Amino acid sequence: MHQPQLLTVYFVAQPTSNHTNMKIAKKLLLGLGILIALLLALAIILPVVYKDEIIALVKAEANKAVNAEIAFGDVGLSLFKDFPNFSLSVSDFSVTGKAPFEGVALAKGKTAAFSLDLMSVIKADRPVSVKSISLEAPALHVIVLKNGQANYDIALPSDAVAEEAAPTEGYGNLVINLDEYSITDGSLIYDDHSLDAYVSLSGLNHNGNGNFTIDVYDLDTHTDIGALTVSYGGITYLNEARASLDAIFNIDQPNAVYTLKDNKLTLNELQIVADGKIAMPGEDIDLDLSFSSPQNDFKRLLSMVPNAYIEGYEDVKANGQFQLQGEVKGIYNDTSYPAFELRAAVSDGQVQYPGLPASINDINARATVNSPSSDFDDLVVDVTRFGLSLAGSPFNASFRLSTPMSDPALQATAKGKIVLEDLARAFPMEGVEQLQGLINADLAIDTRLSFIEQEAYEQVNMSGNLDLSGMKYAAEDMPVVSIAEASMAFSPQFVALRSFDAQLGQSDIQASGRIDNLLAYFSPDKTLKGSLRIRSNTFDANEWMPAESSESTDASAVAPDTTASAEVFDRFDFILDAAIGELIYDSYRIKEATAVGHMTSNMLQVEELSGNLGGNDFLLRGTLTGIFGYLFDAGMLGGDIQFKSANLNLNDFMGEEEATAAVPAEGEEAAYSVIPVPPNININAMAEIGRLQYTNIDLKKVSGHLVIADEAVVLDQVKANGLGGEMLMSGSYDTSDPEAPGFSFKYDLSGLDFQQAFTTLNTFEQLAPIGKYIDGKFNSTLLLNGVLGQDLYPKLSSINAEGFLQTMNAVIENFKPLQSVGEKLNVDYLRERIPIKNSKNWFTIENGTLALQEFDTKVRDIAMTVGGTYSITDFLNLKVKATVPRKTLEKNAVGAAANQGLRFLQSEAGKLGINLAQGENINVLINLTGAITAPKTSLKLLGMDGEEDTSLGDQVKEQVRDEAKQKLEEGKQAARDAAQQAADSLRAEAQKRAEQAAKDAAAKAAEELKKKLGNKVDSTAQQKIDSLLNQAGGKTADDIKDKLEKFNPFKRKKNGN
Repeated sequence: MHQPQLLTVYFVAQPTSNHTNMKIAKKLLLGLGILIALLLALAIILPVVYKDEIIALVKAEANKAVNAEIAFGDVGLSLFKDFPNFSLSVSDFSVTGKAPFEGVALAKGKTAAFSLDLMSVIKADRPVSVKSISLEAPALHVIVLKNGQANYDIALPSDAVAEEAAPTEGYGNLVINLDEYSITDGSLIYDDHSLDAYVSLSGLNHNGNGNFTIDVYDLDTHTDIGALTVSYGGITYLNEARASLDAIFNIDQPNAVYTLKDNKLTLNELQIVADGKIAMPGEDIDLDLSFSSPQNDFKRLLSMVPNAYIEGYEDVKANGQFQLQGEVKGIYNDTSYPAFELRAAVSDGQVQYPGLPASINDINARATVNSPSSDFDDLVVDVTRFGLSLAGSPFNASFRLSTPMSDPALQATAKGKIVLEDLARAFPMEGVEQLQGLINADLAIDTRLSFIEQEAYEQVNMSGNLDLSGMKYAAEDMPVVSIAEASMAFSPQFVALRSFDAQLGQSDIQASGRIDNLLAYFSPDKTLKGSLRIRSNTFDANEWMPAESSESTDASAVAPDTTASAEVFDRFDFILDAAIGELIYDSYRIKEATAVGHMTSNMLQVEELSGNLGGNDFLLRGTLTGIFGYLFDAGMLGGDIQFKSANLNLNDFMGEEEATAAVPAEGEEAAYSVIPVPPNININAMAEIGRLQYTNIDLKKVSGHLVIADEAVVLDQVKANGLGGEMLMSGSYDTSDPEAPGFSFKYDLSGLDFQQAFTTLNTFEQLAPIGKYIDGKFNSTLLLNGVLGQDLYPKLSSINAEGFLQTMNAVIENFKPLQSVGEKLNVDYLRERIPIKNSKNWFTIENGTLALQEFDTKVRDIAMTVGGTYSITDFLNLKVKATVPRKTLEKNAVGAAANQGLRFLQSEAGKLGINLAQGENINVLINLTGAITAPKTSLKLLGMDGEEDTSLGDQVKEQVRDEAKQKLEEGKQAARDAAQQAADSLRAEAQKRAEQAAKDAAAKAAEELKKKLGNKVDSTAQQKIDSLLNQAGGKTADDIKDKLEKFNPFKRKKNGN
């Protein structure tokens, strides 16, 4: 029984008084009030309590379903904003693509608000039902590449989505049951490279409503657009036009048919109505549409002309009539295009702008564009008439193009004069301060491209002239353009640019040339051929460079006509001959610049590209491929070039702070940053430079092979003279990780000067500071790799190197560690200039620490074995095993103050029970630690063979060896004497006894000495073994030699490893 029924029974059955019933009713009302309050509190609290969990769940599930990055800021949940519906709002949302659209936001916006059916949210077994959607400041950026790949295609394959979504229960379905939707202050960019189409709109406000829950319904919409731009095939048809659309669409969802009902489109002042339907069965789009203008006032059509639609357009006086109709009918898909036709006509047009003294009269035109099939070769563009009268001067033209794909056929005429001053007095030109000059046309063309290509000139009707003279154009924020003369002559063979003489701002230019097949321009399958000769005394390119915007822009946003421009230029086949006395670009002034070459089908063959920039001359020859594909379509730039220069000072191309070899101090701002090698480049270059300067490095006779590819520069067998010697280097500079660019090089250095290398190369200064104290020459072969910092200097802690350094007739002077040793031993010549002759030192550097392999050298009569490490933290740990003649110490022990070296060694020997007078040499271990400018020095006495920690044992072994040898010889001699006296039959026995006697004598001598010294022989021998084992783990000279021989610069690894 339900609860209400129980209450009724209770009240009826109980014989209580009215007073008692009232108490019970009050209690029930109080309880009901508390229950409602709790429910309201839960409605407020629950969305807040579970907000973080809901946001995390939504983000995770959304990113599982798409090949993109979905992000958003705050999420608002409410039961009251649109009660009884559940309100969900998302702020700062974005959908960002992945490769090849990485970093491009497909969609983003300020707020997205959804109204959801409450019960569908509460009950997990029901699909979530969306009742309304509103978007605030949404921005949609659609990009379609030439291969058809689109950034909106982000849905993962259905099986992948199903697999990801399998563990989730409930909320797996979504049903759109919209009552209404709206967009406020939206924007859209549609950039389709496959169709060469571009659409941009901003200030979009749109709303729609309808009964979306049924199969067939009417969708009632209203749209306002603040600025609409439409471009197709490189031609801009609408440029920031105002637009509005009121339209009712009949939606047949089961059959995917969308029919236009009542509608009105307004573009500026032009009104258009359309009729028809669009069906989308399968992958095809079936179009059946027609459109026309319901009004025929010429003023409305005029508003679509660029710059004609001005503020206060209602005050423009315009007369005349126009007609506009069109149809689109047929299938559109990847291989088929619908048929279309556009018809337009203007009769007796006239316009007078307020505030301007002149008018444009007798405007008459008739044009048809007809494409009856999917084959664009059937397209016909026919402008049978276009004419106007400006200040009493008539101008008339006609144009007809057919079979544009296979064999363009052109009939065209132009005759008349246009005085540009009259045009400026009749038509508004915002920002134009001065316009003058004369255009004079008188030409006729009637021919086909095939006639020209076959040189059937008798069938070519092409004659006349097109001239421009005395032109001057001055506009805001632009240099003044003056064209004294520009003249083109048309003939059956070619179109000649007879003359072009202009002053463009501070630049002068004179040009001439010819176009051999003008009609090829109209066919996307044909190549425009010709030649161009350019001369200029001064050309300032800075005047014509676009100003850099302070606002950040999306690198992937492509200008509407970029693709079309690339395709046009890609069909040029021109011979170029240009010479400029001074070319100004940025802060550079290139003198005597020349460019001679041949551009054909996206390839530039350079016969000569030369100039002189601040004393830096250059000459480039070779071939570059894929230029326009690289510039406009992320293609590969390839080539083989040769570069020559007598003098090239790279410091001239760097900022003043950049041209220094000093290492920036800790925390100091770097003088310049990493120079990234662009991707999509594969260029081979041979360079030959007479003198090359970079920071304070000065090289001569530089030559070698460079490869620029994979975001790296590879040097192969680059030779140079510098730093007092010769260099040969191979290696790579790798910026594939711009945050940690790597380098890996092999150097073969011959006859370099220590002082020049030390003062010039900061890495040498940091890792081998001993070079500061050496005068002379050295050879070296080494492998060097590591990571560069953002200041382009190596991170010393990352450097690894292996190689050798060979000195030649060098001297070392004022080297504190050696002076310290001289003071300890009281050897004066260790504190003077010390010659270093032909020493060969093998070394390694690991993580910025230099390890010097042991090498032998001799300073006068002191033999040394030197080895150890030096760290970039200026910590020295060097061991020197020196064999010092006793007479050298005795000779220097003159005077009480001068015998400290010998006394110290005698004292150390006495502790060990060794008599220094027994040998001619004294073996000493010298330990040098600490800073190289203030080293700590300690001495330790070594044994007779100079080995550390084995001095006493070595003496024991030496004495055992000597006495055993003496006893052995005595026993052998005795045995030989006895054997000589014996008979032949006893000779074998005598020999056996002689050998045994020798063994006994040696054993006896050893035993006697062992008794004297106990077990010290065994312990010192074990120390010797341990020492040898510890040394066996290091790299040998043979290991380093092997790596040097096998180094290949083209087998680079990232980060210089």
